[in-house]
Amino acid sequence: MTLTNKQVTTRLKQLTGAALLALCAAGAQAAGYAGTQFEIEMVVFARDSGMDRSRETWPTALRLNYDNQWVDFDTPSAADPMTPALQPAPNQLDNKVAALNRARGYKVLFHKTWRQVLQNERNAPAVLISGGAQEGNHHQLEGSVTLSVSRYLHLSTDLWLSEWLPQTGSVSDQTQLSGIPVPTRPRAAIQTAGDEPMDLASSGTDSNRDFGYSTSADSAVFHGDYAEAAEPAHKMAARVAVLNEERRLRSGELHYIDHPKLGVLIEVRTVAKGPEPGDEEESMELSR
Repeated sequence: MTLTNKQVTTRLKQLTGAALLALCAAGAQAAGYAGTQFEIEMVVFARDSGMDRSRETWPTALRLNYDNQWVDFDTPSAADPMTPALQPAPNQLDNKVAALNRARGYKVLFHKTWRQVLQNERNAPAVLISGGAQEGNHHQLEGSVTLSVSRYLHLSTDLWLSEWLPQTGSVSDQTQLSGIPVPTRPRAAIQTAGDEPMDLASSGTDSNRDFGYSTSADSAVFHGDYAEAAEPAHKMAARVAVLNEERRLRSGELHYIDHPKLGVLIEVRTVAKGPEPGDEEESMELSR
C-alpha cells in the first residue's frame, strides 16, 4: 500500500509525538530520582600485565587531586552522627568477585556495597575509594567516584593505581626523587571545644561546625581538610595508571568500565520502600 504525502506527514507527527512523550516521561522519572536513596555495588580490579599487552603507555604528566566536596565510608550522617552517611548493604556480586580471584593475572582491589542518596551533579559529593596493598598513609588504589542524577544516572570515575618509588629514608629524601606526586587522601578535620575561644565553643547543638561538614539531604559532605598536618602532602610514584571515565547508568543493570590496567564493575539498584506506618496499621485492622 502506497501512502500519500498527507498520510506520511500524519504518521511522522504521531511518531514524533510519541517519542517526545516517552522522553518527557523518562526525564520526569529521572528528575524524581534526585534525593532518592540507591544501592550501589562496585568492584575495582587490576590486571597484572594489562599495560604491557596494550598500545597505551603509562602517563607521565599527571596532576592528581581529590575533589573538595567528598564523603568516605567513615563519614557520619548529618541526621545521626552515629550512623554512616554511606550505609553498608549486602553484596550481590560475590560470584563475579570469585571469578576474578580465580582468573590468572587479575586482582580484586575494592568491593563494597553501600546506600547513598543521589543528588544532581552540582551537589553530588565524590566518594573516596581506596584498596589494595597499603604503604604508609596510601593504598595501591586511590581516588574517588561520583554518582549523580539529572535526566539519567551518571557515574564519573577518578581512580588511580600507583607503583611506588622505593623508600630512601626520610620524607624529604623521597620528595627529591623524580616521579609522579600522588596526593594524600583528605580526612575530616574534627575540632574540639578547646580549639575555639570559650564563647565560640560548641555546646553540642552545632555538630556541623565540630566536624567541618555541610549537609546535603541526609548526608554529611566534608570539605577537603586534613586531620593530621604532619602527613606529607603527597607520596612519589614511579608509575600511575589513571581511570577517568564518564558513563550513563541504567538502574538494575551491571556496567563494566574497561582500562588496560584497571577494570570496574558497578551496579546501581533502586531501594524498595517499606510500607508506611499508617498502611501497616490499616492492614492490621482489616485483618481482624
